[in-house]
Amino acid sequence: MSLPEAFRPFVEGAPCAVMARLSVEYLVDGQTLSLLFAEHADRQYERQLTLTHLVDVMLDVACGIHGSPRSAFQARSEEIAASLSAFYGKLNRTELGVSAAVVAHSGKKARTVIQAMQGLDSEPVPGFASYVLDGNMLAGTDHRLKPLRKTRAAALPGKLLALYECATGVVVQAVLWEDAHSQERALLAELTIEAGIHLMADRNFCVSAFMQRIEQSRSWFTIRHHRSSFPLKTVEHVGKVRRCGRCETGTVSEQAIRVTGAEGRYFLWRKITLHLDTPTRDGETEIVLITNLPRRVQARTIAMAYRRRWTIENHFQRLTDWLHCELPTLGYPRAALFAFAMSLVAGNALAMLIGAFRAAHGTTLADNLSYAALADEIAGTQRGMMLALPPRRWSFVRDCAPQRIGRLLKHLAKHADLKRLRKTKRGPKKPRRTPNCKNIRHLSTHRILLQRGKRAC
Repeated sequence: MSLPEAFRPFVEGAPCAVMARLSVEYLVDGQTLSLLFAEHADRQYERQLTLTHLVDVMLDVACGIHGSPRSAFQARSEEIAASLSAFYGKLNRTELGVSAAVVAHSGKKARTVIQAMQGLDSEPVPGFASYVLDGNMLAGTDHRLKPLRKTRAAALPGKLLALYECATGVVVQAVLWEDAHSQERALLAELTIEAGIHLMADRNFCVSAFMQRIEQSRSWFTIRHHRSSFPLKTVEHVGKVRRCGRCETGTVSEQAIRVTGAEGRYFLWRKITLHLDTPTRDGETEIVLITNLPRRVQARTIAMAYRRRWTIENHFQRLTDWLHCELPTLGYPRAALFAFAMSLVAGNALAMLIGAFRAAHGTTLADNLSYAALADEIAGTQRGMMLALPPRRWSFVRDCAPQRIGRLLKHLAKHADLKRLRKTKRGPKKPRRTPNCKNIRHLSTHRILLQRGKRAC
């Protein structure tokens, strides 16, 4: 598949910008979005303003084409038969289920393309489809809402859980929550766990009921131990501690544990202990992991695989730095969470680019791409490119099969300037000084609006 002649200058001068726009256009299909809205919307309705309009505008902000929702809306005012105030009203009331459904839909399509072009990364545990679960709290917004104007405390619009696939770099599921003061564990009930996956998470998710639920779903988990939520004194240790040799960061040992679940059912899990050569910055000398992976998977492999949990932290950092996931001007929780969801969609499009580079140039280059160079080329070219090639010129991508769009992205990846896209090596980082945060207060915007008798939109 080749692009029309009008695309040639941008293919030769800024192939990454073309790849980004093709990926976004492929993931966002107006007809499919209408079906998603009809399936997941509870009280909302569509008239002049549709879900497709909201997605298009906020993706323009996430991709750096426009700096604010207002400017992005005005650039598309000819195709949207509604006022700016109507747009913000719709945005402020976008239901969380709809936002999460758009993320899941984009993740499914992006994963299919990356698999079709053979751009998968290696699995942390060979033979197991691994995912990383983590939460993220949105940063405080401006105090534009009337109930917030008399306080200096940070106004937090919400939080979310994200399920990140290691092999593709795609967020396949997001659980959005308005109340920023809620514990992340409260969101676990909303998480859908598929059969046959391997889920890695930090110690905040070390809850016996959650781990039992994963096993009952015929899946696997590796979760760091938490002393208070899963005290080892309450479980039965089976057999002796067995030494398992060394890995890159220390020595590994393991022991079987038996956990009593509901209705007297027993679960036989593994406790893997990594004795660190160098203590962590919190002074910890060992890391304890709880897993139900089968015995054929070596304890050293599991200990090293857990280090890949940090990939989702890096992904959140990319969303913050390059995809504008947190907009301080959006004070209403649902609007802020919808903007974050659209940055997750843009992040899935970015994963398609990385998959294309991995398929075209190998894993080494893909792992050493400069996201600053990518973002600079994409943001610096997008607005002019969209003036020369308006959205209607890109609509053909939505009808492409995953194999065809994969071949096109691989072809474009070969035109990229690899020298400019590589990371620049730097020296060691200086020690980080953690500020004293004891006197810093924050508020949940959702609860403040409810206390003042306002609709939490």
